[in-house]
Amino acid sequence: MENAEIHFKNRAEKYNHSSNWVEDQDLIRMIFELSGAGKDSEVLDIATGTGLIAKEFYGKVKKVTGLDISPDMAKHAEGCMDEIVFAPVEKLPFPDNSFDAIVCRQGLQFAELDKAIPEIYRVMKPGGTVVLCHLTAYNETDRELAFAIQKLRNPARRNYLMPPDIAIALEAAGFGNVEDTEYLSDESVNKWIDNGAIPKENMDAIRELYRTADEGFKEIHDIRFTDDDIIDEMLLVIATGRK
Repeated sequence: MENAEIHFKNRAEKYNHSSNWVEDQDLIRMIFELSGAGKDSEVLDIATGTGLIAKEFYGKVKKVTGLDISPDMAKHAEGCMDEIVFAPVEKLPFPDNSFDAIVCRQGLQFAELDKAIPEIYRVMKPGGTVVLCHLTAYNETDRELAFAIQKLRNPARRNYLMPPDIAIALEAAGFGNVEDTEYLSDESVNKWIDNGAIPKENMDAIRELYRTADEGFKEIHDIRFTDDDIIDEMLLVIATGRK
């Protein structure tokens, strides 16, 4: 498994334009609204990266803190948050009951979930809301191929997620009122794989997996082949819960 910090050092320059969902303002706004954060809220954005989620909260809440392991990604997050802290999500450097809202988009696939989710619960204030948004497979039909593609694209990935996985982890950690919201994102495969962190042979292998995919996968993902690209309707699941 590739080191996640090295992986994102290589991705930093291209990250903000590495997929449609990264810049999707509707998705970013949905995460903000689901958090329930207001002007008196203290918010933690886990795996803040280039700060696009934190930026939605900045100036609208009392304080937004970004957490990440990649200083190279954070170089692109200037002016997006009140504070950035470099630490792993498995060992959050904050006191118990610190935050009114905790959000994360596309970060926990690189973490140890059995340690990360309890840490999120620990630093959440009673009554606070967690919002965790991650790419998943759709179901057992596309699972094997979706995960093979994800592995080629993200060699640092630890977790390959099914739709209920994050919600199950939240409930196990003690969160209540756990709900899932599905969000579909049309993604250009060429854009999605040209992330600066994988070699050309991985990119070619991903394209070949799409070309040779069975009809079930193509139907579920609404795969469309163009002259020079492939469009995949990817599934993100937003899990929410309250402490």
